[in-house]
Amino acid sequence: MKGSSRTGFYGASGLALAIHVGVAGLLAGSGVLHAAEPVGTVPQDAAQQRQLDFDIPAQALGSAVLAFAEQAGVQVLFDSMRLHGLHSSPLKGRYSAEEGLARLLGNAPVEYRFSGERQVTLSRLEAQQGGLALSTTTVSGNLEGRQDDWVYNAPRSVSVVGREQLDRNPPRHAADMLEETSGVYSAVSQQDPGLSVNIRGIQDYGRVNMSVDGMRQNYQQSGHQQRNGTLYVDPELLSEVVVEKGATSTMGGAGVIGGIANFRTLEARDLLKPGQEIGGRIRATSGLGGRSNGTHFIGSSAFAIGTEVWDMLLAASERHLGDYNPGTQGGIGELRTGSWIDPSINDRVKHSKVAYSASVMRSRLAKLGLNLPQDQRLQLSYLTTQVSYDDANMMNTENKQQLWEKLGSSKVRSQNFGLDYSYAPDNPLIDFKAKLYYVDNSNDQSTLQRRSSPGYSITYQTDTYGAQAQNTSTFALSELATIKANYGLEFFYDKVRPDSSQPVPTGSAVSASPAASMTPEGDRALGSLFTRLDFDYDGWLNLNAGLRYDRYRLRGETGINTRTFVIGKTPQQVTVPVNYDIDTQEGRFSPTFGLSLKPGVEWLQLFASYGKGWRPPAVTETMITGRPHGGGSESMYPNPFLKPERSSSWEAGFNIFKENLWLDDDRLGGKVAYFDTRVEDFIYMAMGVQPPGYGMPGIGNSAYVNDLSGTRFKGIEYQLDYDTGRAYGQLNYTRMIGDNDFCMKTAWLGGVTQPVKKGAGRGAIVTEMRPDQQANNASQCKAAILGSAEHMPMDRGTLTLGARFFERKLDIGARARYSAGYAIAGSAGGTVSQNGVYPADWKPYTVYDLYGSYRASDELTLRLAMENVTDRAYLVPLGDVLAFTLGRGRTLQGTVEYQF
Repeated sequence: MKGSSRTGFYGASGLALAIHVGVAGLLAGSGVLHAAEPVGTVPQDAAQQRQLDFDIPAQALGSAVLAFAEQAGVQVLFDSMRLHGLHSSPLKGRYSAEEGLARLLGNAPVEYRFSGERQVTLSRLEAQQGGLALSTTTVSGNLEGRQDDWVYNAPRSVSVVGREQLDRNPPRHAADMLEETSGVYSAVSQQDPGLSVNIRGIQDYGRVNMSVDGMRQNYQQSGHQQRNGTLYVDPELLSEVVVEKGATSTMGGAGVIGGIANFRTLEARDLLKPGQEIGGRIRATSGLGGRSNGTHFIGSSAFAIGTEVWDMLLAASERHLGDYNPGTQGGIGELRTGSWIDPSINDRVKHSKVAYSASVMRSRLAKLGLNLPQDQRLQLSYLTTQVSYDDANMMNTENKQQLWEKLGSSKVRSQNFGLDYSYAPDNPLIDFKAKLYYVDNSNDQSTLQRRSSPGYSITYQTDTYGAQAQNTSTFALSELATIKANYGLEFFYDKVRPDSSQPVPTGSAVSASPAASMTPEGDRALGSLFTRLDFDYDGWLNLNAGLRYDRYRLRGETGINTRTFVIGKTPQQVTVPVNYDIDTQEGRFSPTFGLSLKPGVEWLQLFASYGKGWRPPAVTETMITGRPHGGGSESMYPNPFLKPERSSSWEAGFNIFKENLWLDDDRLGGKVAYFDTRVEDFIYMAMGVQPPGYGMPGIGNSAYVNDLSGTRFKGIEYQLDYDTGRAYGQLNYTRMIGDNDFCMKTAWLGGVTQPVKKGAGRGAIVTEMRPDQQANNASQCKAAILGSAEHMPMDRGTLTLGARFFERKLDIGARARYSAGYAIAGSAGGTVSQNGVYPADWKPYTVYDLYGSYRASDELTLRLAMENVTDRAYLVPLGDVLAFTLGRGRTLQGTVEYQF
């Protein structure tokens, strides 16, 4: 084995000299430290030369080695007691595993030996002996590309979707990426390429921070989509997706109660091979034969240049999809088909193409990084995504020739501009990161004439401005104990500006058209200060506590038209506009606490946490108003008095990570967690509200209100990963527990009045409008709500089994996707809920997929994937019930990838 850069200084005689100098130092009463030395002659494998990214501040050497094993993916053997009193050097940058370890050890009197491809042994040099017999402590990882093993050492609920998983079964819809992630759902419609992330039953309006490279994607457009908050991203340009679940006192957690889903795009280092300054990748996917099923083309190209001073990445992707055929086997829901009346409708749906599910997506990515003096780095990034697709109505069974009705078309543009700065000198107190960003999301939508409603155009526009800064300081309290402090601030400002050609109705209380007032104009800013302290003792005990202070300001104008009677005349109803000039601000502290420990064995870690979260109302929730379809009996009303949501969540679980369990070089990773989140004042759109003035509650009257009962989301998540090198398997399962009954104050704004008359009959005179105390104080539970929160997500899971052959060049496997389904019994033997607009109607299903890849050379890889082998008919969990776009039927796709 080749040694580190210090090998020339220490040979065999150098080691003896170091020992003698150490002895002399001890005799003189002072301790002398010596550089770590590599020993042995094991040939260095190419995997050990692979460049890795490290970020490990100076700290107690024992805890530094734990971090090294996690980030490098190697197995480290050492006697933890022999490292007491030693401290590491900071390690920041891109190095091979061996070079990184040598830099981390610095001048510590420790030697290391790579005793295998994925195993390194540490021994301390003592005054009386050159090395120690080893080793009671094992810290494990994997040097073969499994960079997500850190998940099984993280004492919290976190999941990673890596590039390997994305490549096995190429996603057509962005939501496909998340199907193998426990606790994560998406209210997806296959006719809309937008992605809305649901974590443990919580979604919409920023409850989950959906971000791209840390830049919040706060675009929102109201509609019959069961989602209010949409992300447009092409999986081709992603390196991984990291999902943090629950409230947090670290970056990205401002105004969040559900979690963080960060979609990380490619970096130059993902394409540059060790020792090269130029690299790239070209990938193309297409449907094959008669089973292409609308997969016309999915492809991307990426190119990178990198030196010690600067690096640049340029990438582009295209996605051309057509209408697809759903599966034909098995039963489907009855909600929109009316199959309990006419059973033939089900067969017709399953044997018809899903109309208006075609789309075109184009993305462009550019990054320029500069490595500045004194361990500083500056990076500029730009990502733009353009999507064109048709807007379709819910399934139309009245028209026997047409199952879906086209409402119009959408052209979405999402632009992300980012400036990142980092400063990480050789100082354990400084690891500073900052970011400025701007996100521009817009949808130019054209709507066709529908019945008596004329067509119009509208642009939904959301601009987000953001700033972030954080620093991490590490303090060594003793030989065994360290404290790490992470603290910083984040700020974002949303500016919502719709624009429509639709005329404003005469007498409207607001100056916006009905379409524009459904996603109204307004501004919301949110700033946050946060800190988190982590106390680590000897690698087996961790205590953490955090505190966040959030403050928001919401501004805009809205209004409603109320009805009343003219005083002093016979009953004559008139409409009176009521306007609200909103300028609201509020702040709140939210603490978090956590504990993890290893009960005597390195492969088992127990953890528990408790935290509070806080989410202020969004622009649309507060100011939505008008008639959603430009006419008819439905009315949406604002709520300028919404209270912010307050969450309290706790979880308990354990991690397992063990190598060489049953076979040499096998590895087992597992994570199990029970979670329980309670939300006070949960905001939802209630139907059947009673507006101020004279009138009655009606199902067509809707407004966002605070839930009067506590809303609760709880369940259990399972994640298991086993790999022997030749064979592997992964299991993910989510079990949701319980349900929610939403309660509201019917007259959410109060102010309901009734006329007082003098006289009788038609000649009676209205003398006054008196408050209706009974109506103003009324409340109701289990009323109809408009939104995906009506039902708890159903249980679901995935199982993947695979094997590798021919020196692991050939990888073949199968995946099973299971959903327990969810339904509420209705009348006439159907499953239609009689209370909701989004009734539960998801049938249980199991879908099987096959995949295979062959690495023909170091540069060329061929892939083949068949989705839904048995052609099962299904609707994904939380899928858009109104659109009723069934999942894709049997689909065969082939991919060619060339790297250079």
